[in-house]
Amino acid sequence: MYLDYDDPSKPIYLYINSSGTQNEKMETVGSETEAYAIADTMSYCKSTIYTVNCGMAYGQAAMLLSLGAKGYRALQPNSSTKLYLPRVNKSSGAAVDMWIKAKELDANTEYYIELLAKGTGKPKEELVKDIQRPKYLKELFSSFINFRN
Repeated sequence: MYLDYDDPSKPIYLYINSSGTQNEKMETVGSETEAYAIADTMSYCKSTIYTVNCGMAYGQAAMLLSLGAKGYRALQPNSSTKLYLPRVNKSSGAAVDMWIKAKELDANTEYYIELLAKGTGKPKEELVKDIQRPKYLKELFSSFINFRN
């Protein structure tokens, strides 16, 4: 937000190297709400936001990558991109607590798909199929280009 305030005519570069909210063992290491806060900030900024995958962009990080300005999203040649469904920590306790966690997971999944659809222009139904199992992508979507040759 500071970069946008300083000079909204200049682009903002967002370099992404993140495993998202899960590590390589698929253990939860973050919260989807953190990624959604970044997405909200990106949509608030008037500056053009360039997104660059400079290592890995998995899960919610891939979603943030897709939200960069069309024509200004890039993948470095040896970067890796993977889509996967949001997850929550294992829950135990009262049935109502587990029900609340399930509702939170449903809401996070719906918002994740909504933001991916917004960023990629793909229909939600297609994205739902794509994320049923972890999906590695060499090029995230056809709208991505390498803007630095």
